[in-house]
Amino acid sequence: MRYALRNQDKISSVYSAAYLNDHIIKSLDSYFGNTNDDRIIEDISQEGFATKTGEDYPVLRINDISDNNAMLEFVVLRQTYDVLNLAFLGRMKG
Repeated sequence: MRYALRNQDKISSVYSAAYLNDHIIKSLDSYFGNTNDDRIIEDISQEGFATKTGEDYPVLRINDISDNNAMLEFVVLRQTYDVLNLAFLGRMKG
């Protein structure tokens, strides 16, 4: 399975290019490169994230490989073939 992360320019401007690359991209690359498709599907939480317009999206939480005490959260917007389209929600201590 692969991923597509949207709004990378916005993430970079809010957090920094270094944070985007060293935390988010490296963590996603590691997770998707070392996790089989069935496990990825199992890891997607169905508790969901509700938008202001009332739409619910599932959430994927992965370890931040650059910070052992944090996890990164992503909204799973859709799945097209073997690609998960993700939006970055933020990080949480974990």
